[in-house]
Amino acid sequence: MNKWQVLLVKEIKHLFRDTKTIVQTVVLPTFITPLLIGLIFWYVADVATEESKKTYNVSIYSPSSSVLIDELEKSDRLAITNENSVNSVIEAVTDDNSEIGLVFDEGFADDLISNTSAQLTIYSKDIDTFSQAQSLVIDIVDDYEENIRDKRLELLNIDENYVNPISINEENLTTEAESAGSIFGAILALFFVMYVMTGSMYPAIDLGAGEKERGTMETLISTNISSVDIIIGKMLSVTSSAILTATFSMLGFAIPLVVIFLFYADSINEYFFGLLSAIVNPVALLGVFVLIIPLSVFMGAFLLAISVYAKTPKEAGLLLGNVLIVFIVPCYVPLINPGLELDFVGALIPCYNLALITNNLIAGTVDWFLYSVALISTIVYCCVAIYITYIMFDDENVIFRS
Repeated sequence: MNKWQVLLVKEIKHLFRDTKTIVQTVVLPTFITPLLIGLIFWYVADVATEESKKTYNVSIYSPSSSVLIDELEKSDRLAITNENSVNSVIEAVTDDNSEIGLVFDEGFADDLISNTSAQLTIYSKDIDTFSQAQSLVIDIVDDYEENIRDKRLELLNIDENYVNPISINEENLTTEAESAGSIFGAILALFFVMYVMTGSMYPAIDLGAGEKERGTMETLISTNISSVDIIIGKMLSVTSSAILTATFSMLGFAIPLVVIFLFYADSINEYFFGLLSAIVNPVALLGVFVLIIPLSVFMGAFLLAISVYAKTPKEAGLLLGNVLIVFIVPCYVPLINPGLELDFVGALIPCYNLALITNNLIAGTVDWFLYSVALISTIVYCCVAIYITYIMFDDENVIFRS
């Protein structure tokens, strides 16, 4: 074997003697990913089910009686509480004693009788994403309003089409694949980046700053092994750990979904079956994996260069912690703004391009030219990171820095 191959085998054996490395590269990505995804699905489904059965408290202030209040009281899912003032309604909503507050204008009933607009103020807190309180109330108000409008038109002998000259039919053409991409694409990319980072961070610290602290780096440099062989051996050790983590994270994500798709498809409703079909798409999974491999090499080489520069493992941990933020933040951008589209400049930004391309691969709308740009640019970054690592190992001032 070549010298770098001997060094590679020695470093990998050293790394995987430590239980921590095995946990970070195999156990966490293989089991934690499906567990987290399963818990998220279970939580969302459970909350949505509970909200569909929940009874909401509604505080109402009305100076006079109204038929609309009677309509609200007929709902089995609304518990009506009559308040003595507007401030009482606001206080009830502010203190979370009521999900919705309704304040009827003083002349609400008279305005309706006199064929003018009546004023109704709705107070709420737009915090609970799953709450159906406001939609329930608005649906009842809309039905009542439509009933009043129909009666007024009937009295005036006016056809409804006269006051509604344009009839709008809304058709949502978003496919299940596009929905799946917008929902899960950036989240999956974030998971993969985090796992690749954690899978390469500990080996990078151990093989760089760790060896400097133990005094074995100087011994290695003083042997007849060239700097190139040392760089290749150590870098391949770190990147092997990163690629292994990426592989197991992909398997940990894909295998449970494939099992659900093959054996439990009959128990899934049509919409979620469409989402699952888009995610399990082999082209999407393979396309993401091909991008993750050079990204893993880039991260591994870059983290190793920083670790070699650091004086101690503690300093290396602090430096790499800041680098972790630099890699993860671009993955958050598509989560904050799901409507982002990949362009040429975006395809050149590591992690950011992975998040958007994952969206497009799942949605089936990937631009293969931009995919190629992202892949080639990441490979270029790999070469740059490897060269920086070479400079670090070739500089005695860095190696013997203390």
